[in-house]
Amino acid sequence: MKIILEKLKGRKNIFLFLDYDGTIVPIKKKPQLAKLHPKRRELLKRISKRIPLAVVSGRSLQEIKNLLKIKKIPLIGNHGLEIWCKGKAWIHPMAIKTKNILGKKLKRIEEKVSHLRGVIVEDKGLSGSIHYRLLKPEFYENLKSIVEEEVGKSGGKLKIRKGKKVIEIRPNINWDKGKGINKLISLMNLKRNFLKIYIGDDETDEDAFRVLGEREITVLVGRKKDSFAKFRLKNVEEVWAFLKGLSKN
Repeated sequence: MKIILEKLKGRKNIFLFLDYDGTIVPIKKKPQLAKLHPKRRELLKRISKRIPLAVVSGRSLQEIKNLLKIKKIPLIGNHGLEIWCKGKAWIHPMAIKTKNILGKKLKRIEEKVSHLRGVIVEDKGLSGSIHYRLLKPEFYENLKSIVEEEVGKSGGKLKIRKGKKVIEIRPNINWDKGKGINKLISLMNLKRNFLKIYIGDDETDEDAFRVLGEREITVLVGRKKDSFAKFRLKNVEEVWAFLKGLSKN
């Protein structure tokens, strides 16, 4: 953490990207319980007044807006498929085309997993999440087979991506958090050579680490063995210690 803060000391051209779940809030057994503490919300507000700040999430844009409750901060939702910036929303056109089939498949999956206690099927509009943190491990293969079967019947329009105790269903397009970041930068018309910082904890954040590459500052939260990130922070508490240090830099 000290090494990162030292690299940032005195720099003004910084753009900070923060993942939500597992990065600025602890992961909860039920997604709706992952709420941002008011004092931490105030710190984010203070930081956003000094340097550009965006929150990136696999959650829907509307849900992340409701959880953050911070106006004017750019947001990237649904793993980059939708973006909020400068008072306008951008949605990936291919994600709109697959919305109906995604909704149907999620309903079908929900029906077929109803006997599996602890599974939460979440329709996020442009993507879906099958949460199994509360599912007994011995039933995971059953769940996986059901999801793979239904996605396989989508005619190649949908794909699966794994996360922490979650199976993500997305449009089968070459798009992710990393491409969402580049799209946001384009929408904001950034002219200066900003140093980009990305902090995330999940497999889906590896897409952002990979896109940003060696020139930027990429930070993995947690103990995952293999990562494209250059730096590491142990947990959510260390992320907030870093953010406090950044606010004083």
